[in-house]
Amino acid sequence: MSEIDTKLAQLETESLETHVAVAHERFKNLDTSINRLEGLIEKNAAETKEGLSELKKIIIWASSTLFATMLLALLTTVFGGLK
Repeated sequence: MSEIDTKLAQLETESLETHVAVAHERFKNLDTSINRLEGLIEKNAAETKEGLSELKKIIIWASSTLFATMLLALLTTVFGGLK
């Protein structure tokens, strides 16, 4: 603990008003930090949701391309064998 923290702790034990004021500042800083973290989490959630949406589009595109290729191969085999 630094010298300033030691002096502040001593003041807090001697004066309720000092303790209340210091506690208020601590909680205000804590609230600010929590709000900042909430903002970062919401931003990351939005980016993740956007990334998953793009991934879904890629999977659907790849699946439809694979299906079309397999269907074309089947039709080629079926109708190519009739000659």
